[in-house]
Amino acid sequence: MITDSQPLIERSNTCQLLYNPDLLKAPAADFLTAEIFQQAETYQQISAAGRGQAWFIEMGELSAVLRTYLRGGLVARINKRSYSALNVENSRSFKEWRLLQWMHDQGLPVPRPIAASMCRWPVSFSPFYRAHILVERIPQAQTLDHLLSQQALNQSIWQSIGQSIRRFHNAGVYHADLNASNILLDEAQSVYLIDFDKGEIRSNQKWKQANLQRLQRSLIKQQGIHPQYHFTEQSWSELLAGYEL
Repeated sequence: MITDSQPLIERSNTCQLLYNPDLLKAPAADFLTAEIFQQAETYQQISAAGRGQAWFIEMGELSAVLRTYLRGGLVARINKRSYSALNVENSRSFKEWRLLQWMHDQGLPVPRPIAASMCRWPVSFSPFYRAHILVERIPQAQTLDHLLSQQALNQSIWQSIGQSIRRFHNAGVYHADLNASNILLDEAQSVYLIDFDKGEIRSNQKWKQANLQRLQRSLIKQQGIHPQYHFTEQSWSELLAGYEL
């Protein structure tokens, strides 16, 4: 089992920052909203960021991904960045950070969480907040979605993807947005899952097939969008074979 130092929380009038002291040294509570770009050596916005706006951040030996939580759908037209929670531990960012740390401690293939912030908005006593999360970047990794738009994947890779998903399911981890953009493969073809916003640990078994079907629907959707997308029924059969191993 992999363990880190106990996380710490830095507080200010409006912000609270949950962070790993092994990776960040005495950050300000508003570090993710005010200081991180000033301290970064380089940063680059990510075009496909899933559930939010995201940036690659390089700071010394730390290579990370910063994500801002953004709403989707019709709600985003009137409220794109704000959420409500009375307890900081119920904020989207803190819940995802805690889940990522638990999964990392269990040895599951996820990026290690660095920091998560929850800042009250527009005033310190507001029930509304805005949130960010900072996680370690997986070196030399690409999304499954990008890879499928470039090339066909062999049987062993599809089976590895299925095996990896099964590991999360066996641990009771529900991924709320399991799609090809949230599956990463590195140069060694190791598989990682990312973006666990709204994810949780579930004790029952009923959701697992629906979770797989969600991934299948997303792959079929992408296949219909792109003129060349290397996903077939055989690909899905190979993924399921890995899942059932």
